[in-house]
Order: sequence, then C-alpha cells, then structure tokens
Amino acid sequence: MRILNILSGLAVLFTTLAFAHLLHHYYINAGEAAHSPPFLAGMAIGIVVGIFSFVGGCLLIRRGR
Repeated sequence: MRILNILSGLAVLFTTLAFAHLLHHYYINAGEAAHSPPFLAGMAIGIVVGIFSFVGGCLLIRRGR
C-alpha cells in the first residue's frame, strides 16, 4: 500500500508540473489579454488549484501525516 501512495503522489506531482507549464505558456502567449481582469482572475484560480494539487501530492508521498 505504501508503494501505491508514493506512485500516486508522484503522478499528482508530475500532473501538477504539467499544469504549471500549461499556465506559464498560456500567460506568455496571451498578449494583450493578459491585462484583463477575467484573465487574471482565471490565472489566480489556476494558481490556487496548482498549489492545492502540489500539497496533495506531497501528502500522498508522506502518507498524510
């Protein structure tokens, strides 16, 4: 069961890394839209989701203690 937690945690961390990469490229290629409030609100929500995902992956690796 421990190996399953570690593998699941690593999968979540790699998915979080891919999500952060996606957000970064989306922000860089946004151009003029990067200064609009709806875009910035969406990016902020994406960053919060990424932080929660990272914390969840770390908790999976260390068994939630």
